[in-house]
Amino acid sequence: MDGGLMLELRELRNFVAVAERLNITTAAREVNLSQPALSRQIQALERKLGVDLLERVGKRLVLTAEGADFAIQASELLERAADLADQVSRNELENGGKLRIGASPQTISWLVSPAMARFREHFPHVDLVVGEGNNDALVEMVEHGAAHLVVANLGISNVLAAQKLFDARLHAVLPPGHALQGRSAITIDDIADEPMLVMRNGFLTRHLFEQTVAAHGIRPRVVLESESTHTLAALARDGHGVAIVSSSAQDIPPFGHAVRIRSGLCQTSAEVSALWNPRRYRPRNLSRFLDILVEVCNERLTGQA
Repeated sequence: MDGGLMLELRELRNFVAVAERLNITTAAREVNLSQPALSRQIQALERKLGVDLLERVGKRLVLTAEGADFAIQASELLERAADLADQVSRNELENGGKLRIGASPQTISWLVSPAMARFREHFPHVDLVVGEGNNDALVEMVEHGAAHLVVANLGISNVLAAQKLFDARLHAVLPPGHALQGRSAITIDDIADEPMLVMRNGFLTRHLFEQTVAAHGIRPRVVLESESTHTLAALARDGHGVAIVSSSAQDIPPFGHAVRIRSGLCQTSAEVSALWNPRRYRPRNLSRFLDILVEVCNERLTGQA
């Protein structure tokens, strides 16, 4: 790619419209162009960049690998341009822009949602967009710029910056009347023969569970995998098995039947942090949201103690 290459915002905006819809006709209506005119613009952009951004697979229009990467970067540039225009037009350096936040469903429920509400009290003009996913998906989102900040376990990433928020600890939600109720903690061996209700692959709770059963040489009898802690806990409440959940699920009623899982062979907890990518664009209000997120987290943890 030519180091002196100049791109116009119009070119980026039109390409992003196509990349988001993967349909030239629909995108053309969105940007107020005819279909042939938009097609010519995309072809001209590909010639300028020297790469194919889109290709046909049968009747479907898909992004090439280069096109997918360029779409993320173009979206970031457009967002930065919108932020700059917003600063100039509003002349309110502290009160505009957009923040894209990601977290697991249970973390959104007990932490991110109340933090967003408090943030809006101070910065009502900031557009907050929240997305959910499992831990692996969240890390990928913030690494590639689909989110400005996520709440997740850092894992082995050497790209991201982190601010620790809390430790996620492995718990078992026991059916009512279970013989192990009342204990302060159990081991995975204590429930090795029970039907297990677990989170799907990719969630931090599932990582901890798999690590623990492997360390203890257990082949668990998994009867349900879910993306919802509420679903697992409800099934345990009704006697369908033992639900393996995180301590961050303490806001759901069935957690009252939960007991901590400990192990002398491996860790049954992991750090959960606010993660952001220092190599990518960070909106001016990101640090303020992070401060509020930490503040709300500390309040919630104090209330649980």
